[in-house]
Amino acid sequence: MNKQIGAVIGNPMILGANKTEEGYNFAVVSRQEKIALNLYKKGAQTPFYSVELDETYKFGDIFAVKIFGVDFSDLEYNYGMGEKTRLDPYARQVCDVQEFGHTVREKDYRSRVCMDFFDWGNDHPLNTRYSDTVLYKLHVRGFTKHASSKVKNKGTYAGVIEKIPYLKELGITAVELMPVFEFEEVQKWTENDKNSLYHPQYNGKVNYWGYCKGMYFAPKAAYSSKSRQNGDYTVEFKEMVKALHQAGIEVIVEMYFPYDAGINLIRDCVRYWVVEYHIDGIHLNCSDAVLEAVANDPLLSRVKMFTTYWNGAAGKRSHKNLANYNQGFMDCARKLLKGDENQLNEFVSRVKMNESNTAVINYIANNNGFTLMDLVSYDRKHNEINGENNRDGEDFNNSWNCGVEGKCRKKKIVELRKQQIKNALMMVLLSQGTPLLYAGDEFGNSQSGNNNPYCQDNEISWLNWKNLESNREIFEFTKELIAFRKKHGILHMAEPLRDMDYKSCGYPDISYHSDNAWFASFENYNRHFGIMYCGQYAMNDDGREDDFIYVAYNLHWEKHKLALPTLPDGLEWEIVMSSAAKAVLLAKDRAVEVAERSIVVLVSRKLGE
Repeated sequence: MNKQIGAVIGNPMILGANKTEEGYNFAVVSRQEKIALNLYKKGAQTPFYSVELDETYKFGDIFAVKIFGVDFSDLEYNYGMGEKTRLDPYARQVCDVQEFGHTVREKDYRSRVCMDFFDWGNDHPLNTRYSDTVLYKLHVRGFTKHASSKVKNKGTYAGVIEKIPYLKELGITAVELMPVFEFEEVQKWTENDKNSLYHPQYNGKVNYWGYCKGMYFAPKAAYSSKSRQNGDYTVEFKEMVKALHQAGIEVIVEMYFPYDAGINLIRDCVRYWVVEYHIDGIHLNCSDAVLEAVANDPLLSRVKMFTTYWNGAAGKRSHKNLANYNQGFMDCARKLLKGDENQLNEFVSRVKMNESNTAVINYIANNNGFTLMDLVSYDRKHNEINGENNRDGEDFNNSWNCGVEGKCRKKKIVELRKQQIKNALMMVLLSQGTPLLYAGDEFGNSQSGNNNPYCQDNEISWLNWKNLESNREIFEFTKELIAFRKKHGILHMAEPLRDMDYKSCGYPDISYHSDNAWFASFENYNRHFGIMYCGQYAMNDDGREDDFIYVAYNLHWEKHKLALPTLPDGLEWEIVMSSAAKAVLLAKDRAVEVAERSIVVLVSRKLGE
């Protein structure tokens, strides 16, 4: 068989293994003088063919060889570099990694040469505007791994597909997936770690999240049900994306790149996922120089991109595709939620924030920190099970346990926590920026006070879907709130609100109120205020002007009256939503009485309706 195989100088411009008319082109970066390309039959222990690549095949630091004369359909490959073998950094599938976290792997990894054909049909990018987007962040494994998920393929891409009806019912428009590229999930500490918080005695700790170096071009095999059947597991990821798109839901993937990762690798990686897997966006953790290069790539000009802050990369763009994804909103909202003073000025600016060239992602809970239920149930983190003496994770969570640390059955505490969760959801979903929910927060999922469960591949991190029934009230409230946001265009404008009456209609697009209408009282001791949105500045889906909307915030531990502005003739205020059951409309006083620690929404309606 070896005599049939031919090897000639390849094309160094295309890294990885790529099909040509005659065979496959292999190109890899290496600074060594010589390496070897090893080809294996599927499952074989040793290569049936190796070709030594010397200076003849080298272009700068790239070795390139074209192989022909062999059937590549079931072949695997890696590179011999010195005494060890190495995977191709551009490998698109990694073989024999279908089990998650069961052992420290001590073997030579390989990649498949060919990928199975996938019929995308008429699938295309959804290009949902940021202003119309509601994000939902999830961990593919943890989303359906719990027995209560009631899906057939638990902890997999197929499991996500089975939950699409739930996602549609909730009303989200995009899922953000925590790392789904192939990473080494069993951590192996070395002598270099002995002076860190981590210690070699913790060898074998599972990296459940995946924020580490990895094989960036290959989806995570352990998240696929097909990988357990020795099939092409990348097909299942594509099936998930296609199914989500058919449901009107975009797919954003999060990737971690160390700061020494090369610009070319990262740009090639993002391009590959966009073209090969039809993803709609990417959340990048990498250096500013790389962000600048990726942001200015013409192929990616309409791809949603999240990062902590786009440091000048936005510029003047024809399409608003960059988004600032930082915790500024979260920190401020949490402080106000628990009743801290001197928060109103910043919170008001966060509620309104909606930049012209970049979007803003707002959230109050995320994977890195307390879940929403834990935010109102714990004053301090409880990460002892992580094995780091509770030193890991954020120390300052801006949380409040409502009077009792941890689980509690007292009715008064339980009801207050539900009310605080509703307040938090209203803070996020009634702000102009793009809202993000962390999976499970819509039904009170708890991690038992662990605010950094990066190593917990168990029921601490897996969503317990039984909470969907026990906390049905929270779920229904979240669903209603998302629908309300979608219905009213003034709550999610494509362009920034101006604080001006630029339509000469007698009302500015947004205005602020307190005990007196049209007067903003943001003193440091205040914790209550009102925001009115004038619907004449927005059009709803039915082509009509939107309603007037007034949001009354009272995060004080005492009830307050907030003055209501006078509406145009023929209109009156109506309470449509409240986090508490005690809101009272005081018609004579032209005010609304807002219960302690609650938020109320009022909408204009025609008199007598």
